[in-house]
Order: sequence, then structure tokens, then C-alpha cells
Amino acid sequence: MSASRLWAGGPSVPLVTAMNADESINYDALAKQTVRLAKAGLGIVLLGTNGEASHLSNEERRKCTVVVRKALDDNGFKDEPLLVGTGSGSAETTITVTKEAAEAGATHSIVITPGYFSFAMGRDRKAIKDFFKKVFDNSPIPVMIYNFPGAAAGIDLNSDEINELADHPNCFGVKLTCAMIGKGHRIAAYTQSEEFLAKRASNLKSQTVTGQFQVLPGFSESTLPALLSRHTGCITGTGNAIPKTIRKLWDTSVAGLKGDANALAEALKLQDRVAEADWTIVKAGIPGTKYFLDHYVENGLGGPARLPIGSITDDVKKLIEVDLKEAWEYEQSL
Repeated sequence: MSASRLWAGGPSVPLVTAMNADESINYDALAKQTVRLAKAGLGIVLLGTNGEASHLSNEERRKCTVVVRKALDDNGFKDEPLLVGTGSGSAETTITVTKEAAEAGATHSIVITPGYFSFAMGRDRKAIKDFFKKVFDNSPIPVMIYNFPGAAAGIDLNSDEINELADHPNCFGVKLTCAMIGKGHRIAAYTQSEEFLAKRASNLKSQTVTGQFQVLPGFSESTLPALLSRHTGCITGTGNAIPKTIRKLWDTSVAGLKGDANALAEALKLQDRVAEADWTIVKAGIPGTKYFLDHYVENGLGGPARLPIGSITDDVKKLIEVDLKEAWEYEQSL
């Protein structure tokens, strides 16, 4: 892997997968959204929860990766990494999808705990860890753990389990969509310790993973407190809507915590704004995020979601149009 494509931390965005009225993928719109977000200074995460990856075929996943990699390369972002969701129902299928993603242009993979057998596996913590370790062992690209109990039938990895998995030389980070800053702090404290760094240096014979171990909250509503608590970035669906605002929040937070009092005051105000926007996006869900893009940015950039995700309701449309109007006006001012 090129050193220039190391995952640099900071704010990133899990892209929505643009779709046509018949629920087929709008690849042109997907490419356009990729470039828009990259130009705003956000890292690109493809085929996560927001991307409806579980509703896409393997071939669609592969083509999305090819399209997004090409969009980055053709628009001045050849050195940008591309983190792609490759989680599937078993270790074997996850390994297969991960290898296909790497061949299609992914530089990094993010893998969620499979939840279908949570009634059995959820109690078998060794089986969960063995799943990740097998994926790490067989992935040609570095892998991030995706801890999202809401999308994994309630399975929630704790900090002890994640720290154990972090010791694997092909694991480069964790996304915590469990909204637990304290858990992230414990993981960050461990993965930034001299003990961990020495262990990692001795294990990295192939040098597949270099750079800082990433500890990322799954929401931008906690960017400033998470940064104070040793986190290294965030992956936020709200970045689809207001990417420049998210980038500014990160930059001012970093400056503020380095001692710039004016920047810290600005970061606090921005965090107020982003926390409200984040909550609105959470309530609106994927259909609401897509409607935001169609309503405010460019019609066709979002489109419908695939069933069984429901269609957009009038109440959600009103929520987006009213509650996010000010956030969009501010975004346009940047």
C-alpha cells in the first residue's frame, strides 16, 4: 500500500448509495457525491450502513468501489485512501467480499459484526473474536472493526474485546457507533500506549498497517468531546449533508485543544450546530439523508432507499426542510 494512502484520521463520511426511481444504483450520482465530499475535505467511506451495503449484490458492491475509486483518481484524489464496507454473514463470505473490494480499488476495509445468529453467537464471545481474527488473517488490506449494536442484532463489543483484536497487525482501527465515549477513551488510551506501540512495531513484518490506530465515533455530535478523549477522527453520516461544516468543526476543535482560545470558542458553537443537525439526520434516517441531497444539493443525488427501508414520509420531508434549513444556509456560507 502506498504510504500516501495511509488512513490519516480526521472526519470521514459514509456515502449514501444514490439510486434511481426503480431502486437501481445511480452510479453517475454516486461519483458526483464522492467528488463533492472529497473536495470538502472528508475521508471517503463506501458501502457502510448509510450505503445500504446489506441490500446490494456482490457485483453491485464491486462496481460501486470501481466507480468511486475512479471518481477520486480522475479528480485529483489519487492519493486518498478508500475505506469500503465488506462485512457479510460469515468469515468466509466477508473474506471473499474484502478481496473483491481490494481488487476493485479499496485501500482499507471496515467489517461489522455479523448479527444473523446473534441468538447463539451473541453469547459466544470467542466466536465473535475468532470471526474478526480470521478476517484479519486473510484480508489483503487493513481492516477496521465496525461496532454498531443497532445493526448487529444487539451484539456490542466491549473495550477489552476490541483491545484484544487491536493487537492483530492487520487491524487498523475501530468505528464506535455505540455512542460510548468512555469505551473509546479506554481503547484510545491502550492503542496509544508505549506497550501497544512497541508490540505493533515488532509485529509489523509485512508493514500492512502503519500510522496511528484509529478510534472513531460514528456520530459527529460528539466530535469535540471525543477529540478531547483521545479519539482520532469520526465517521459521520451527517457529512453527506453538511461536509464543510463537519470539516470546520474538526479543524477548529483541533486548534482549540492545542491552546487557541478563540478556536475553542468557535468549536463549541459549531458543536452546538452539528449536534442538532446530527440528531435531525438520525431521526430522518437514510431516506431523510437522501431527501436532503435531492432537496438542497441536487435532485437525483440521493433518490429512494431500497426496501425494506421505507419510502420518505411527508413528516420526514418537513423535518428536513424546516430543521436543517439553517444548517444548510451555514454550509453554503463556507
